[in-house]
Amino acid sequence: MDLRAVARRTAIVAAVVTVLVLAAPYAIVSGSGYADQLAAYYVSGTVGGAGVVLFALTSAIVVGSVERGNLDPGTLAGVGVVLGVATTASAALWTLAIEPSPMFRDNLWLVWHARAVVAVSVPVPVAAAVYAREVLT
Repeated sequence: MDLRAVARRTAIVAAVVTVLVLAAPYAIVSGSGYADQLAAYYVSGTVGGAGVVLFALTSAIVVGSVERGNLDPGTLAGVGVVLGVATTASAALWTLAIEPSPMFRDNLWLVWHARAVVAVSVPVPVAAAVYAREVLT
């Protein structure tokens, strides 16, 4: 088993899954009365949901581009780790800043949604760190 390739793919897939899980309420929550509440849900915190998406997709791009050889692989792998940590940290800060709204009463799964985003983002920095270790050895 090639740990380097597995860790690389895991980091990329975890970052994409983080974005998909984060976007789930857009696809599931319906009703015209929820538009403002859903917008407030995503802008909670210092970076909001958009910051989580930005960090997650950027980390996927960086980890995916290490093998291209355009920059020093060790440096780029380290940047991937930092972006992975930023993804999980921003997801956790976003989760802590969310204020429950009436939308939560009708969609009880939203109570756990933000925590699920944090949970699926955890493999991003872990896999990126394993990948960086393999690149540097």
